[in-house]
Amino acid sequence: MKDNLLTPTSTSSSNGRMIIAISLTLFAFLIELYNGNTRILNLNNTILHKTFTNTTLLSFPSLTTITILLTLTLLLTLLLHIHRLQQTVSKSSIPGLPATPHAQFLFGHYGSLVHPSSHQTLFRSSATPSGITSLWGPGLKVCASVLKAEHVRLVLRHTPSRDFSSFVVRHGRKTLGKDSLVLIEGGKEWRRTRNVVQKAFTIGAIEGGRGAVGECAVAMVGWLMKMVSGEEQQRYCANGCNGHKCVQDTETGKDRNVVCLDVEYFFKLFSLDVFGRVTMDYDFECLKKATSIDNKANHHNNSKTTCTCFTSPPEAAAFEYLERDVGVRASPKNLLNPLIQCYWLPTKHNREYHANLKLVNTLMEGVIGLKLDEFLSRVRQRQLEPKQKQERGGDDDEEEEHNMITMMLRSVMEQYYQQPKDQQKQQQHHHQNNTSSSSSSCPFSSSSTTSFQESGNINNIIPTTTMTKSDRTQIINNVSHILHTLLVAGYETTAVSLSYTMYCLSKHPRCQDRACEEARRVLPTLNDNTKFDEDALPYCKAVIMETLRVHTPVIFTTRVSSKDLTLDTDDDGGMVTIPKETRFVIHPTMVHLDERNFDRAEEFLPERWVRWENGGWVDRDFEKEKKLAAGAASDEAATAASASTTPTPPPPSPLSDKYTKENAHADTISAANPQSFFAFSDGARNCIGRRLAIMEMTIFVAVLFRDMCVDLAEEGYELVKERRFVILAPNTLPIAFWKRDD
Repeated sequence: MKDNLLTPTSTSSSNGRMIIAISLTLFAFLIELYNGNTRILNLNNTILHKTFTNTTLLSFPSLTTITILLTLTLLLTLLLHIHRLQQTVSKSSIPGLPATPHAQFLFGHYGSLVHPSSHQTLFRSSATPSGITSLWGPGLKVCASVLKAEHVRLVLRHTPSRDFSSFVVRHGRKTLGKDSLVLIEGGKEWRRTRNVVQKAFTIGAIEGGRGAVGECAVAMVGWLMKMVSGEEQQRYCANGCNGHKCVQDTETGKDRNVVCLDVEYFFKLFSLDVFGRVTMDYDFECLKKATSIDNKANHHNNSKTTCTCFTSPPEAAAFEYLERDVGVRASPKNLLNPLIQCYWLPTKHNREYHANLKLVNTLMEGVIGLKLDEFLSRVRQRQLEPKQKQERGGDDDEEEEHNMITMMLRSVMEQYYQQPKDQQKQQQHHHQNNTSSSSSSCPFSSSSTTSFQESGNINNIIPTTTMTKSDRTQIINNVSHILHTLLVAGYETTAVSLSYTMYCLSKHPRCQDRACEEARRVLPTLNDNTKFDEDALPYCKAVIMETLRVHTPVIFTTRVSSKDLTLDTDDDGGMVTIPKETRFVIHPTMVHLDERNFDRAEEFLPERWVRWENGGWVDRDFEKEKKLAAGAASDEAATAASASTTPTPPPPSPLSDKYTKENAHADTISAANPQSFFAFSDGARNCIGRRLAIMEMTIFVAVLFRDMCVDLAEEGYELVKERRFVILAPNTLPIAFWKRDD
């Protein structure tokens, strides 16, 4: 008699057939459940019936059988869940918007966000006519992107709340501290910390740093001039570096000395020196310490050009290491790597991390401790003065008002000592019968038992007795975290922005000449008496603004909507409602290169920010020019409006004559709308250091192009950008510098 295929002949085969039968049944059940129907297929009912008619199968299955069944069930469930997630992310995250392809079931569009080459497709291919794109974030979070300037302003200004990955927060706080301003998502804690920093970045404090910025710029350009003349060649090129070259000028046919640099590292030294001088009242002396050559670095990133390179000072190297470490540990490819995620493991990476963190913390604490002692000494001296002298004003120290770190210490100490007193008053008001009050919930809890006077004057807030050790440590730590955060936020971004500036001006030599003309007119000499003022250099500032527009160093910023937002999807009245708690991803460069926001958006034209008027460059007024153009009702008015809104070209000069056609094309560009510029974000969470960054870069551009020229050091060079956490920087950027002959 022929055996039935479903009739087992042994115990082992019985278990195997039961696994197959139950697996098929489970699979069918899950399929039906997934489709919304709990009915079991008749076929599987038949299979189960025939399988279990054999009495040998009624015995208790073996442990191996149970394990296999559970494993198969889990795998099938997981596969079905993945399939469901994949179907979900294949649809639009927001009803009424088209779906954006290439989303992964686990991370959504995060994989495309971290790859710069995918941004053009991600933010434009599936966008509505008004530039709105639906996206998926990790964990199926609803996300959206907007490109229209009006939409971007609405999103950035209506809420300061942001949503961070837990990995980014964990690793960021490990390095920057738990009170880091950039890692706080929002709420009272963010407002409190923001207020502390904002009090230090006053106009007076920033303007007081102009002299220090000018000195750093003159020192850096002076070093370049010495390199070009050969005075520093032996010192920096002793190991065979060919960074100093002699090439032939194609226009004059004469030989000229050129120094080639991979400029990002050069500008990082400048940026750190400026940060130390202006923000910390401390001189890192990066250029003086960076006196050796690392020959291996001359050919990094497969560069075809041999450039002069630097061995960074220990402080600069430590800051850069810690900045990049957060990005490495929070990278998706390292999330499951315990050697990267666990700081306590004795790996080489962790040893380097702890050594660099110790170096930075020791430096910060030393500088802050010294400034704290100086500040307390002045405060206590005023506390001992007669009352009539104090009445002349508690803030009569001119130097103190222009010292950023001192103002930061003042602000931190005000909150540290004043908040426990305010909290005690509130508790006593609500609990009059309670004689004891606690300040443990205060973000800056004080251990000092010194009583405070009622006046809000800083002289009366500081305790008249010696500050306790715990108070001192807490204050120093808080200021250290703030300074470290500011350094991370501004150090690399400034260096990368200046690098992009060199690239743009290398591609547009006419802009170099116009910057040179302005710099020589405003800065006829460079000496100890030179007054540096970025507002007197509008064209150089326009060069910086245009560079930041075309090459914004920050990849994107995020916001979490606190309410439903209704946005237009096209010009025909179409509308879409973006639900509350949506994560908005704002890509500044994509916004800046959108023709809706800037005329001839792809072109590098500093003239969109300034115009020639009364013998010099002045800032353009977008609203005024727009009103003049729109209000022209008659032919005469139209002619007058046209004359008022069309920039007058500057008079011919020996430099500008070489680029008459290019300059004429640039001078016809319409004025840029500052409200469409988001390189420094917008709203309550805009960049606190915006004014300092623009001042720093503008003064450097003026000092450099006053006497020097730049060009790309590689023939046929193509700019390739790489992502470094939230920064989009050039992979390598070799620039040649030489002295002007005119």
